Amino acid sequence: MDKNKVLKSIRADYKAAAISSAAAFMIILVLVDPDTYVQSALTGLELFGTKVAPSLFPFFFFTGILTRLGAAEGMGKIMRRPIGLLYNAPGCGGYVWCMSILSGYPVGAKLVRELYDGKAVSGRQACTIASFTSTSGPLFIVGTVAASMFHAAKAGYILLAIHFIAALTNGFFYRGKKCDLNAAQVTPMRMRISLALSESMKSAIISILTVGGFVVIFGMAADAMYNTGLITALAKPLSRLMPGGSLPLAEGFLIGLVEVTRGAAYIAGAGVDVYSALPCLSFMLSFGGLSIILQSLAFLSSCKVGATKFLLMKFTQSALATLLTAAILPIIN
Repeated sequence: MDKNKVLKSIRADYKAAAISSAAAFMIILVLVDPDTYVQSALTGLELFGTKVAPSLFPFFFFTGILTRLGAAEGMGKIMRRPIGLLYNAPGCGGYVWCMSILSGYPVGAKLVRELYDGKAVSGRQACTIASFTSTSGPLFIVGTVAASMFHAAKAGYILLAIHFIAALTNGFFYRGKKCDLNAAQVTPMRMRISLALSESMKSAIISILTVGGFVVIFGMAADAMYNTGLITALAKPLSRLMPGGSLPLAEGFLIGLVEVTRGAAYIAGAGVDVYSALPCLSFMLSFGGLSIILQSLAFLSSCKVGATKFLLMKFTQSALATLLTAAILPIIN
């Protein structure tokens, strides 16, 4: 048997075993302490129903209509030159970026998937576009995190600006080759209005339920890691790198790497000063947490965007955002 096939098989078996073990561990925790984890699931459902679904579902629906009625092609013509020069990507990447910064995770990934399914972009082009269009939105960063959790809207606008700059800069590390622009014929994605409406509604419902499932499950996973002491054990050495050696900031940061909303809420609830937390918040918001990453990969996996490559993209984006925040912190604080 080919050596590469053997290695791939071993890696696949290892991943399956790791995920199966985690799932079995969660089942045991729920059986041992049902009250805690049922409440955790309810908290996730409340978060999804009151914060996530109302802000994302309309964007899923309306961006679906725009894409299916040819908006990506129209904006692509306008953005063709700047996106082509900057990233060697089709102009429709500019459409994805605009929708992503307005809507937030995981709208960018969903639109990349729709363009790929419509044969508007190739797999390589989808990967390039994904590198600078995976962003949170102003409603979450400024409204939910900064204003609602930390009562500091000004800090939210700083986070938002850094977040978008980091995403745009990140794309330079994953620029496509010049020949990629002509690698595939762009097919206009235009449907009859009635079909566009029904397909957009169907897609939006499936997408929002997928997102909701990830929010609930990874919120429970974050709670499980905290309740079993794993978060605290990992946070103690990490706290040495935090301002003032803050353990709550380190704990919230680790929780945020699993589920970003809960991580930010934990940091705010611990009374950490928002400006001290800015570098950590920048990293968390750009990384998105495992919940957001898997939501995005649920859309991108069929576009030939591998999990390892996407994780690398998110790490470089997060590192850029953290460095930018650390650079301006002495000025704004």
